[in-house]
Amino acid sequence: MENLFKGLTLKATFEAQVAAALMIQSNALIPIKLAVRLCGISRQEIDRRVNNGTFPKPTKLSGRKKATRKAFYLKDIHDWIKNPHTYRQPEE
Repeated sequence: MENLFKGLTLKATFEAQVAAALMIQSNALIPIKLAVRLCGISRQEIDRRVNNGTFPKPTKLSGRKKATRKAFYLKDIHDWIKNPHTYRQPEE
């Protein structure tokens, strides 16, 4: 996460950290592009891990059956980042 704040001023870094903390607390939805940056793995690797059950499942942003817009809950991504080697999707 430190790489995300690289090159920012102290004030900008603080504001970014506060925003990140608030997003985690409120369990904000984030797009896959941001999940890729936060996790440091490719979009294809995220898809593979979702299918294997070793990465959080995305949430569809549309009620349609073939919805293509999906997002991740930030809390789920945060849990994965804390322990990526032993993460398993919760049973439904």
